[in-house]
Amino acid sequence: MNNSNLTNYKQTGFDQVEGWCNHALFDIVDYLDSLDFNKSGGCLEVGVYQGKFFIMLNSVINPEYQSMALDIFGDQFLSLDQYGNENLIAFKENLEKFDAHQGTNTRIVQADSTDSHLVEKFDIEPGSFRFISVDAGHSVEHTVSDLHLANQLVSNEGVVILDDFFHCHWPEVTEGVGKFLDSNPTLVPFAMGYKKLFFSKLSWQHRYFGEFMNMPLATKIVNLYGHKVIVLGSH
Repeated sequence: MNNSNLTNYKQTGFDQVEGWCNHALFDIVDYLDSLDFNKSGGCLEVGVYQGKFFIMLNSVINPEYQSMALDIFGDQFLSLDQYGNENLIAFKENLEKFDAHQGTNTRIVQADSTDSHLVEKFDIEPGSFRFISVDAGHSVEHTVSDLHLANQLVSNEGVVILDDFFHCHWPEVTEGVGKFLDSNPTLVPFAMGYKKLFFSKLSWQHRYFGEFMNMPLATKIVNLYGHKVIVLGSH
């Protein structure tokens, strides 16, 4: 890998953080970071759990930019489980131990991502994130809402990464993607693999598609909801 922060996290912290995240994502994030565009902005994760993927993304963020961790955490009346407070404590500890910036550039926002006043309430600047991970509620409605939010907050050159696409345990996520894309948004897919679906703004889809064709992980081109998409990983 080119990014030393990624290498350090992979070797010293990744396997110690609870969560579900394929090691191949290190190569994908490192490749995205190596491109000569999409250099400005922080990262945002919607649905943080204990920070396994957030810390990976924040490893490639310049500390002058603010990153954001958005999760309901301890708001249990909004949660499907009863571990929100424990996850928040673990996330803060993981930031301190394993994050490249020890959490100094990370703003933690405890809120519901479907709140229609979220951006104004927490003064979140639209277009301020170069990378956004969506891994919150796995219902159709949550997926559609979170993708619309990501479309609003990602930078023009940025990348949105949706978790659990084509995951047999969460078919609602895949259904939600279809409903989102039926609305003809300016956020469209360009690659998928390792249960992740990668989006860019419509004007950048061709560029990202072309760049990912050159990746060693690229194995196939498929049509997905009317868009050509690179499949990453084995057939």
